Amino acid sequence: MDTEGREGRTAPMGAGSGGREWEPGASANVPELLEVCVWAGVSQDGRMITAVPFRWLGLLAFSMLPLALPAVPNGTGGAAPGFMRGVNISHWLSQNHAGRPYGADWFSEEDVAWIAAQGFDHIRYPVDGRLWLKPDGTLDAERMKPLTKALAWTQAKGLGAILDMHFLPGADFNNDARDTRVFEDEALMAKVADFWGRVARAYADHGPYLRFELLNEAVARQNDQLNTFHRVMLAAVRESNPTRVVYVGSNRWNGFSTINDLKVPADPNVAVTLHFYEPMVFTHQRAGWVEFKPTMPVVPFPGKVPDLTGHVPAGGWAMNSSLRELTVGQIDEAFAKVAAWAAEHVKGREIHLGEFGVYQQADDASKLRWLEAVRQACARHGFGWAVWDYQGGFAVRAPDGSGTTVLKGLFPR
Repeated sequence: MDTEGREGRTAPMGAGSGGREWEPGASANVPELLEVCVWAGVSQDGRMITAVPFRWLGLLAFSMLPLALPAVPNGTGGAAPGFMRGVNISHWLSQNHAGRPYGADWFSEEDVAWIAAQGFDHIRYPVDGRLWLKPDGTLDAERMKPLTKALAWTQAKGLGAILDMHFLPGADFNNDARDTRVFEDEALMAKVADFWGRVARAYADHGPYLRFELLNEAVARQNDQLNTFHRVMLAAVRESNPTRVVYVGSNRWNGFSTINDLKVPADPNVAVTLHFYEPMVFTHQRAGWVEFKPTMPVVPFPGKVPDLTGHVPAGGWAMNSSLRELTVGQIDEAFAKVAAWAAEHVKGREIHLGEFGVYQQADDASKLRWLEAVRQACARHGFGWAVWDYQGGFAVRAPDGSGTTVLKGLFPR
């Protein structure tokens, strides 16, 4: 069985508090990494380069030469593509396995054309950043070629693209390989910032159709550690991409429940990305990577969860859902809370639902009802979305090339 993008989430998301924006120049809010800054110069097109930590100047000077990549025409004279209806390309440049090796030709220009024809307006490309980094700290140009090629197809079809760093050195959300070192090790954080700076320079000539996502589904030990990470990575990106839209997410799998602790940098081109798979007992029913057995009774939506005794881990979080009533109102309430937080803390900023979806084992009628509830909640609050996934276990496209029930639920006709 494929290990899907939800692999490793075996506990419900934690709660948070706070939610104050960081303001530039407010020294009380700036971590020690950013205490001493200097202006570093101007970019090739005359724009000011964002201030960088003085202690990193040697590191930046060492890596100022950009990796040469074929540039997609900038296209900045026209409007940027919309980012309201997207799809994730899982298991292509991340979470690979024997049946889906890295960058394989199962994903091609034809797939991008099909995606555009269905009504999607952008594609989220999950990338395992660890595979792009050579031992000497430079970028692996060969590993980057599949994405660069896909970006050309994407822009040619008038679609937007999100370069999502699904994994980074020291950052892995999977329970069986959990890694939180990048949030705790200052030297590793600096190394990853240098990596992001190199990636940003490599794609700096691409137009606004391309957006960056700093890290997928962070699982830091403390929520505020992620805020520090975001500020450090953003500084590296802004050296070469001063106005590109960059997404930051909340801690613990981009969950709604930790949104109050997310401190969004006061940069008008920083947007928020969140993920939603609730209730997990429905969206992930019979998924082996969350320890649900194939004998698990079908969970309807909306409706009452069957007795799960013997089908999910005893004493675990899933058992708390046994015999629980699942309703559309619960989804509406969750989205309303995020909208209220956004109105108070990031008014006018984009909120993007970077992942949501239903595993193939759910019954079709329930899939349609859940997707409608999420889609309508996004529309009600003006959130864009990107469904998980294209041709994995949550697919919008079947192996024979036809659309699935999930696709019908996203684009009802």
